[in-house]
Order: sequence, then C-alpha cells, then structure tokens
Amino acid sequence: MLNSDKDLTNAFNGINTTILVECSDRSSAYVIGVSDGKITSKEAVPGEKAEFRFSAPYEEWARILKDESKIQGEVVRGRIKFKGSMPKMLLYLSRVVKMEGKIIQMVKGMDLKY
Repeated sequence: MLNSDKDLTNAFNGINTTILVECSDRSSAYVIGVSDGKITSKEAVPGEKAEFRFSAPYEEWARILKDESKIQGEVVRGRIKFKGSMPKMLLYLSRVVKMEGKIIQMVKGMDLKY
C-alpha cells in the first residue's frame, strides 16, 4: 500500500536504509526497509540488525497509531528509545514523519482494536 503512494515513494527516492520498530514488552519487532523509494516490511528475527531502531512498550505504539502522539516527540521525552545515527536520522526526519502519517491513515481505515 505504501508503494502505491507516489508522494511517499518520491520522498524516499535515492534513500537506502532499514528501521527496526520494536514492541519492547511483547517480544515483537518489524523491519521497515527502504531501497531507492521502495518500502518493504517484515517481521524481524531475534537479533536482527538495522540502521535505526525504535523501541517502546505496546501502549506507546498504540497511542501513536491512535494519533495521540508523534514518534519524534516521544523520542525526545524518552518514551521511545532510539538507536542509530541521530544526524543521519535528522536528514531523513521529514520523510519518516510523512511515512508515519501515511501508516496512521492506513491503520485508521482498518478498524483495529488496541
């Protein structure tokens, strides 16, 4: 679904990175890959490495998906733990925020319970 969004694929054009998103209290993690504008995701295997890592408890991720908070604000507050190059993430920040918004729009249309 994310790859069908031209605005998003254009924003990530020329970028190659991996982002591991971890639910710290449920032993669940996913890897988001970006390769020259194409976005992939898969369940992470234990010990999987990524260029960037975001880790938070389930309730924190639920708040983000409900659009009650934003990832960057929660990283600053320390509720989401971040590992990786902060200068490089700052270069990608506007694109990551755009992807976060698109994912939230998709989730809102799924009628999920969390």
